[in-house]
Amino acid sequence: MSKQEESEDNWMAELDNLCSKLNVDPVAAKKAKDSFLEIKRNYTLDGEIQHWMACALYVACRTSITPTVQTGKVVEGNCVSLTRLLRLCNISLIQFFNKIKNWMEMALMSTDFKDRITRLEHKFAVSTVLFRKFQPIFQEIFSGLTNEPLKCNTKSKKQKLQPCTTNALFEFTWCLYVCVKGEFHNSADDLVDMYHVLLSCLDFVFANAFMSRRIDLINPAFKGLPPDWLKDDFELPKKAPCIISVLCEIKEGLAVEAATMKEYSWRPVIKSFFDKGILKGNCDQLAGLLDIGNFDVNLKSLNNLYETYVLSVGEFDERIFLGEHANEQIGTKKVSGDEISQVIASFGPSGRACPDTPLTGRCYLAGREELTPVSEATNSLARLATYLRNTKPYPSTPLMRLFAECGVSEETINTNVIKPCNGWTEQFSKSLQECKCSNETITFRCNMILLSQETYQLTVFACCTEVVLHAYGVNSLRFPRVLQIYGLSAFHFYKIIELVVQALVDKLSRDVIKHLNAVEEEVLESLVWTSESPLWDQLSKTPVPASTEVYVQESPLFRRNIVIDRYLAPIADQAKKQLFKDNIKPGQSLLVQTNSVALKQAPSPSSPPHNTSNGETTPNSTPKKTHNSLILFFRKFYSLAVVRMIDLCTRLRLTDEELKRKIWTCLEYSVMHQTQLMKDRHLDQILMCAVYVICKVSNSTNNQVERTFADIMKCYRQRPLADNHVYRSVLIKQSTGDNSPERGDLINFYNKVYVQCMQNFALRFTGKHKDECSLSPLPAGRGDAAYSPAGQRVSDRHQLYVKPLTTPPPTNHHLTYRFSRSPAKDLHAINTLVSCEVGGMKRVAEGGDVIKRPRCAAPGVARKLQGLVSDRQAV
Repeated sequence: MSKQEESEDNWMAELDNLCSKLNVDPVAAKKAKDSFLEIKRNYTLDGEIQHWMACALYVACRTSITPTVQTGKVVEGNCVSLTRLLRLCNISLIQFFNKIKNWMEMALMSTDFKDRITRLEHKFAVSTVLFRKFQPIFQEIFSGLTNEPLKCNTKSKKQKLQPCTTNALFEFTWCLYVCVKGEFHNSADDLVDMYHVLLSCLDFVFANAFMSRRIDLINPAFKGLPPDWLKDDFELPKKAPCIISVLCEIKEGLAVEAATMKEYSWRPVIKSFFDKGILKGNCDQLAGLLDIGNFDVNLKSLNNLYETYVLSVGEFDERIFLGEHANEQIGTKKVSGDEISQVIASFGPSGRACPDTPLTGRCYLAGREELTPVSEATNSLARLATYLRNTKPYPSTPLMRLFAECGVSEETINTNVIKPCNGWTEQFSKSLQECKCSNETITFRCNMILLSQETYQLTVFACCTEVVLHAYGVNSLRFPRVLQIYGLSAFHFYKIIELVVQALVDKLSRDVIKHLNAVEEEVLESLVWTSESPLWDQLSKTPVPASTEVYVQESPLFRRNIVIDRYLAPIADQAKKQLFKDNIKPGQSLLVQTNSVALKQAPSPSSPPHNTSNGETTPNSTPKKTHNSLILFFRKFYSLAVVRMIDLCTRLRLTDEELKRKIWTCLEYSVMHQTQLMKDRHLDQILMCAVYVICKVSNSTNNQVERTFADIMKCYRQRPLADNHVYRSVLIKQSTGDNSPERGDLINFYNKVYVQCMQNFALRFTGKHKDECSLSPLPAGRGDAAYSPAGQRVSDRHQLYVKPLTTPPPTNHHLTYRFSRSPAKDLHAINTLVSCEVGGMKRVAEGGDVIKRPRCAAPGVARKLQGLVSDRQAV
C-alpha cells in the first residue's frame, strides 16, 4: 500500500470517527468523505487536517436534509451542532470562518450557500457585539456577579432548593435572550432590533427580581430603582417599574424603539412561552420566574429549547460565550477587548464596527468618531429620528404651498404623490412582515420613509427605504433587496443617491453616508450592467460616449438641472427654461448683474474653443449634449473607473503617467467599442484585464512594467470593498437553452473572451505598428473635491465657496449672496473681495468703505466664476 493510500485510509478513519461522535447519517457522511478526498487531491490544504475535515462535514450536513418521524417535515443541518463539530475538530469559530471561505472557493459552492455563511458570520458578529454589551449592563442592574465558572444546576431530590445566585441569573438571562431571539428568524441578526430585544430581556428579568423583592440580586445603586427601595417599610407596587428608558439613557438605546420592541415583539413571545409551558410562573403577570422551585425548572427548560433550535438549524451555539473556555472556542484568546471590534470588522458585510470606506464620495464624510458598533447603529437612527421628529406621513404644509404656487391641484397630489407612496408602503410592509416585525413596528418604520414623475418619486422612496433599513441594520433586507421590493432597476436607482446625500449630508450619520456611497459603487460597477438593465435599451439607440465628451465644469447651479436630466428623456431647452424660470428683478442676481460682461468676454487662451456646430463640451458652456441621462451616467461611471484604475496602479507601483493613460485608453475602448464585455460582468474584471494586457505589451528591458495576474489580484484584494468572488467567478458564456451560463476565474475569462475582443487594439501599444492610436486624457476623479459640507471652492487663493443654501447663512465674519434673494450690494462686496489679492482688503470702520489694492485675482478665478454664470444662463 502506498503512502498516499495509507494517508487516505487514515483520513477516512478519522472522518468516520467524527461522524460517529456527531451521529451523522450515512448519506451526509459519504458526501463529506468524497468532497474531502476530491479537494485534498486537487489542492494543498495548509494547517491542521482536522480543520478542513470540519469544513467538509459542515458543508455535507448543511446541504443535506433530515426527515423527522413525528411531523414528516425535514430539518436542515443534519441535527449537527456547529459548536460541537468545531470542538471535536479543535478549531475556533474565527478559524472556521477563514477556512470555510477557502473551502467554498475550492468546492465551487453555490451563491446560496455562500450567502448562508455570510449570514452566519453576520450573526456571529452581532452576537459578539451584544454579549459585550450584555455583561456591563447586567452588572449595572444586578450585583454579586463573580468570575467563577457556571456550575451544573442538576440537584438531588433530597437536596434543599436555594434561591438563585447572580451567576445563575446571568446564565438564565442570556439563555432567555437567545431563545427569544431564535423566534425572530429573519431579523435575528439585525443589530439594532436585537439590541432592543436584549434591553427588553433585561427589563423583564429585572421586573421579576423586583417583584420577588430580591434585594440580594439587584444593585442598590441602579438608577431605575425607587428611592425607598431599601427601606423596611417599602411597599411593592402592583406592577414593576419599566427600566427601558433608563437603560437607553445610560447604554446607547432608542427609548421609543425599545419600548415598541418590548410591547409588540418581546411580550407576545414571552406570553407564548408561558402558554406552552416553557416558562413556569404567574402567567397573568408574567412574573414568578425566579421563585424557588421555578427558577431551576425554567433554566433547564430554556436550555433544552435552545439545544433543539441549534440542532435544527445547524448554527453555532450562542451559549458559547458563557463557557469557561469561551475565548479559546471563539478564537479571541489572544485578542484584547479593544481589538475584538477589529476581529468582528474582518467579517465582510457584518462589520458594522468599521465598514470599508468607498474610494469615491469621501468628500461627503465628516470626521471619524470613536463609536462602538451599537452606538454607531443607534447614532444613525437617532439622527433620522431628530430630523423627522416633527414630520408626518403625508405632504407637509410647505410642500402643499409649493404645489399650490405651481398650480397643482389637490386631486393631482393625491393621484400622483399620496397614492403611489401608499402603494410602495404596502410593498415595504410585506417585506418587513417576512422579518416577523409587529404591525406597530412596520407602521413606525414606514412613516420614517416619507411631482408627478413616478420613476423619480419611486427612486427617492427607495433610497429613503435603504437609509432606514441600513440604520436599523436589517441584514435580511440588505441591498440590493430594496430594488426587488419595489421592482426598480439599478440604472434608475443610482441617479438619486448623490442627490439625497447632498441634501442630507448634515443630517445623516457617517455610517449611512458611507453605506450609500458603497451602494452607488455597487450599482455602477455591476448592477447596471446586468442583461435586464434598461441601460442596454439606451445603448442600442445611442453609442457609448468617450470620457472627454461627458465632462463639464459643474457648479451647484448646474446641478439643479441634473435631477431633470436623470429622470426625463432629453427635452427642449425651452421647456427647461420654463420649468426653472426665475422671477428676477434687475440688480438682484448674479445673472442680471454680470450678464453683459460675461457675454462680451473672450475665451481664455487656456480654454478649448467653443464649438457650436457639434455640441462639444467647453468649460464655459453647458451644451445641449450634457442634458442627457446617458451622458450623466457615463460621467459618473468613468469617474468611478478612473479612481479605481489609479488606486490599482498605485498598489501595483505603476507610476508612469503615460502607462496609466494607455491603461485608461484601453479600458475606455473596451467600454465604448466592446461594450458587450460589460454585460453581466463587473467593472473590476475588465479593469484588471486592461492593466494586465497593457503592462504585458508595454514591457521592455528598459521599462519593466509587466505584472502577473497573481500580482494584480493580490493588490485588488487590498482595495476597500473588494470581493474575491469578482475574479474567481467571471461569466465566460451566456446561458443557451437549457444550459447554465459558463463561469470561470479571471484568467479563464481573459484567455477565452477578453483577448478575442481586445488583442488587435492592445497590440497598437507595442510601438511596432503604424496604426498606433492616440492616448485618451485621464479624467479628473470627480467626487472628492467637487463638494464638501463647506461647499464648492472656486478659488485656491480665496475662501470663496458656492453651495445650495439649505440652512440660514451665517452672520458673523462671512460674506454671503443668495441668488434671486440678496441685494446687489452683497454681490458687490464679494466681487470686491475676489478682485483683490489675499489680505488686500480692510475696512476703515464698521460699515465703512472698502479700501482695496489694485492687483486683481488670477484669471482662473474669473474663469470659474464665469463658468458659474454660464451654467445659470444655459438654464
